[in-house]
Amino acid sequence: MALYLGYTLVVYVVLFSLWGSLEGPPWILGYLWAAEALYMGVPRFWSQLHQEARMGELALRLALPYPFVLLSFQRYLATALLQVPLVVAVGGAVIWALGLSASLSLWSLPALALGLILNFLLELSFALLTFRSTSPMALGVLLEMLRLLGGAVVLPLEFWPQGGALLLLQPLAATFYLPARVAAGGEPVWLLASLGWSLVFLGLLARLFPRALATLSGRGEV
Repeated sequence: MALYLGYTLVVYVVLFSLWGSLEGPPWILGYLWAAEALYMGVPRFWSQLHQEARMGELALRLALPYPFVLLSFQRYLATALLQVPLVVAVGGAVIWALGLSASLSLWSLPALALGLILNFLLELSFALLTFRSTSPMALGVLLEMLRLLGGAVVLPLEFWPQGGALLLLQPLAATFYLPARVAAGGEPVWLLASLGWSLVFLGLLARLFPRALATLSGRGEV
């Protein structure tokens, strides 16, 4: 945990020092505060599901008289509710220590909550998709790179060519960028895109789950 918080501190100091010295829009520091809280605070659990499948633990969880998706969400949420507030607190401390001015809107809580939910659906979908892959870790590295770029975690879409209009159409922007912009004072109606993608991923999970089970059953892992 100390290493995790130390890394979070370094990231915030670098980002706030850089953007605080530039003539950016008034919402930029609040955006980075919220975006990094989501990016660094949400658990990465897809690889854990792969490991549990290999060790037989996933079969035990599937045998429980409790919906697997809800059980996975409870485990995910327990970690997220610990990490996200810690990252937010570190970000606030860095802002205060550097003498900068940043604030989060009243919509921060629902915005970050929606980002947490959508990230969970994204992680679970990715896990189910990669059960057939022979090199899931390589795909995981690609996913992490896409989070940074597609989620506009470090560079908001307003600074991309043509305002990053095309990037707004993909789910990573709805997971990180839009919730962070709303938390920094953006229009709450933007969260409808995040809600829409959440419904899309719920439908996708309904199709992916039986196929993933068939794959794992064929390998004797469930």
